[in-house]
Amino acid sequence: MKVFWTKNAIKHLAGIYEYIAANSPAYAKRIVDKITRRSVQIADLPYSGRKVTIW
Repeated sequence: MKVFWTKNAIKHLAGIYEYIAANSPAYAKRIVDKITRRSVQIADLPYSGRKVTIW
C-alpha cells in the first residue's frame, strides 16, 4: 500500500509544527516525526491498529 500526502495535509502538518514550536521546537519536531512515522506504518501494515465502528 502507498500513502500519499496531499498538499493540504502537508500544510496542516506544517501548521501543527508551527503551533507547537511556538512553545517547544523540540517537542514539535517529535510530534511531526511521530505522525510521519505512523504514515509509514500505515503503508507497511494497513490492517494494524483497532477498528473504529463510529466515525
